[in-house]
Amino acid sequence: MSVRFILGRAGTGKTRVCLDNITKALIEDPNGPPIILLVPDQATFQMEHMLVNMPDLPGFARAQVLSFKRLATRVLAELGGGGRKHIKELGKVMALRSLVQENADSLRLFASASKQYGFASCLSSTLKELSAYNISLPDLEKARDELEKRGMGDTPVTLKLNDLIILTEAYREYLSGTYLDPDEYLTCAAQRITKSRLVRDATIWVDGFRGFTPQEYSVLGALLVAAEKVNITFLLDPEEVSRPLREIDLFHPTWETYDYLLKLAHELNVKI
Repeated sequence: MSVRFILGRAGTGKTRVCLDNITKALIEDPNGPPIILLVPDQATFQMEHMLVNMPDLPGFARAQVLSFKRLATRVLAELGGGGRKHIKELGKVMALRSLVQENADSLRLFASASKQYGFASCLSSTLKELSAYNISLPDLEKARDELEKRGMGDTPVTLKLNDLIILTEAYREYLSGTYLDPDEYLTCAAQRITKSRLVRDATIWVDGFRGFTPQEYSVLGALLVAAEKVNITFLLDPEEVSRPLREIDLFHPTWETYDYLLKLAHELNVKI
């Protein structure tokens, strides 16, 4: 149970380090523990193509190139939780449009706004973002209650929170026991990863990311505990990591991610 950070500016060979080490491990032990290369969704084909074409590597079975969503799908397929019907984006928009109409009498701001073109799609995007940042229903209720205590109960932001709470509850009730929203994959998978044979004793390589959503952080935290070793590359000057960077510094966004993962590793007692 350990994590290694591979730091370097653009073009210094961080991805090459990942591919070379994976290739070496596959050649030395073709049937060993799993190896997972975790990359952004849009980079999975490119990275798999690069790995397949590595010199002296005739083929492989123990390595997989996955995105966060594909990793979550594999974990849920193995351990359960993914057996319910998956609601697609169009179905989600249709369901939300119907729920807005059903709850129109309770809505204080969205009832009139829902008549505008594209409102249901906008609402779907909002719920997706709330899921990505682990904003729960109690979080929304707490924010609304705090605003009401300050005498801001009739402000647009409070009315919007109130309507979001109503529609979020209605949408979750609509899904319960029947459908699974793909936006919840990572949250469900993070709760099960430590029991998965896919990642148990695996070597994980994480490449191509500048930052992560809270949902992705929860998956990474579970991987740090479950996997044998996690390797994470960052586009970050190694000479810059010894001090807190200012917001105007070139590497500040990546440094924030690196610093957060350092603290997470310490909290989980993972060797660095």
